[in-house]
Amino acid sequence: MRHNHQLLDHPLFEEKPIKEVLEPFGFEVDVQFHEPPCSIEQPDEADAYARDAMAYIDGLTFEHPHGYTEIYRGDNEDSEIFSVAVRAKTPFVEALLYADPDFDQDPEVTQALLDVLAERQRHVEVEGWTPEHDDEHIHGELAAAAACYAYAAWYEQDIGGLDTDTPPEHWPWDDEWWKPTTPRRDLVKAVALGLAEIERLDRAAARQGGEG
Repeated sequence: MRHNHQLLDHPLFEEKPIKEVLEPFGFEVDVQFHEPPCSIEQPDEADAYARDAMAYIDGLTFEHPHGYTEIYRGDNEDSEIFSVAVRAKTPFVEALLYADPDFDQDPEVTQALLDVLAERQRHVEVEGWTPEHDDEHIHGELAAAAACYAYAAWYEQDIGGLDTDTPPEHWPWDDEWWKPTTPRRDLVKAVALGLAEIERLDRAAARQGGEG
């Protein structure tokens, strides 16, 4: 039997339709319906549905758009069979989707990647570094900051004794924003900053009608 995503265990889903709950969180939601089998036209299928509804529903095929992940399928009190699939609109929401291990469908989605995506979302949600804010850094500041944190991760492991109060020479911002901690955490910051710079370059290229 298929596993429904743990997100749906929240009691809020008992009060509101799935789309009304998920879309404000940052999910794009696609719902596909399937007609229940007719006892006259499809007697065998209707009998199978009557014997074990979920087993029958598990065997159905729903055509969701590319890039969507199915998180639920079942039937409702109106005897409608349906499937719900979602696509994450932000890195943080993508991390929520993969928080349920049964939905880690891509073996390449590791904890390291999830941590980077969560850090990238923290930039936006906590620090306020929105895409519009990032677009102001047109001189490679994001790339420089990424390089500095990657340097810190190397220095601490290879040489040790990193001066956490003094940023590297090419640190692009005020010293108060320099916050190295551990090599792994610094690498997460470095990759997230690098991702922010790639996104900035892509937006700039799109505005110019070219390619990054």
